[in-house]
Amino acid sequence: METIKFRGLRSSFILYVLTTLVIAAILSALTIWGCAALQKKLLPDSDLVYLTIQRSDSDGNETTTTVPMPLNDVLKEIPSMISMEDTEGDILSGEQNVKYSVTKIENSFTALSPKRQLVYQASQIGMIALPVFFSLVGILLCGLLFYRKKLKIPISLLTSATKQIADQNLDFQISYPSADEMGALCASFEQMRQILKENNQKLWDMLEERRRLQGSVAHDLRNPIAIIQGYAQYLQLSFSGDKISREKVSSVIANILHTSYRLQRYTDSLRTISRLEELEVQIQPEHFASLSSDMREDLSLLTEEKQLKLDWDNTVVEKELNLDSKILYRILENLIGNAVRFANRKIKVQFSYCQGLLTTTVSDDGPGFPQKVLNSKDSYAYMGSDDENHLGMGLAICRVLCRKHGGQLTLSNSDQGGAVIKFVLLS
Repeated sequence: METIKFRGLRSSFILYVLTTLVIAAILSALTIWGCAALQKKLLPDSDLVYLTIQRSDSDGNETTTTVPMPLNDVLKEIPSMISMEDTEGDILSGEQNVKYSVTKIENSFTALSPKRQLVYQASQIGMIALPVFFSLVGILLCGLLFYRKKLKIPISLLTSATKQIADQNLDFQISYPSADEMGALCASFEQMRQILKENNQKLWDMLEERRRLQGSVAHDLRNPIAIIQGYAQYLQLSFSGDKISREKVSSVIANILHTSYRLQRYTDSLRTISRLEELEVQIQPEHFASLSSDMREDLSLLTEEKQLKLDWDNTVVEKELNLDSKILYRILENLIGNAVRFANRKIKVQFSYCQGLLTTTVSDDGPGFPQKVLNSKDSYAYMGSDDENHLGMGLAICRVLCRKHGGQLTLSNSDQGGAVIKFVLLS
């Protein structure tokens, strides 16, 4: 039975049908043989005859005796008196006159008694009806057994799984250890469930990330809006009392214009992030040594402007990696651009590769991240106090790009206090 469990549906069905046919054929043969034996027993033996002996004495008294006997025995005992047709013979024995007559026993249904005729007819019906009955019952039992052994459990599992998916519940598992088609179907369904769960989790993470980003942006927008409102109220009150000079008006307008530029940069960054959500990742084989050399040559220009040292450490030994080089370049450009603003003397970039993951670390010797930024998951934008124009949206862009490439980005500080940003890309 364990072997049947791991057979395919087609071979199992054929095996069930053949087994049913063999059993039905054996039962039908036994039934027909039994009914035929019963009929033979009911009918008289075709070799039997009635031997009638009639005796009469000299006084005229007659006695008649009829005995069923095999024809061969009759032929042996009175060969001179018997013929194959109804014959009669006379033998004189003393004073008795003996007559012998032989009559064939009719071997037919009409010769049976009514009770035997009923039994005989029942046996004839049984010879036809019972094989048909065995075939029908065999087909029914074959179908029920095949359904119970091969279809019932996987269909129940798939029905339950479909209902749970319809109820938006993906926290379950389908397990049907069988090598047949239903086992493959259950395995495919389980794979689909896992993919759905992963996609739902990614969608939830994306929505949660967008919610945190919107909260962070709303918080950052509050300051420039409050500044513009404050300056506007100040101008309104000052003009009404003629208490403001032309120079002061010019200074306030310059501050309002400066703050409006900050708002414009915020909106530009938000549009950039929105476009990144729709970006299609283009994975292709890249010769990483050449790619690393090209990126170092380009990104070193950012550090040279600030007279910073760029340490570039590539420990990847694989010749080719499957990744989107544009996404990797853009992430590094944003992170090094951020590090340039806070580093004192140098910035270090390290690459490593293990089990399909490219890990990149960008660190500097600056003041590092504030502890509240490291502790808060909602901190997408980071603005240093010494760089008022920096919007800090670069980290948000890098997070989105890492997620699009199947990776993640984490923030930390080194033991010396500098900022450390590590991101992992699926490659």
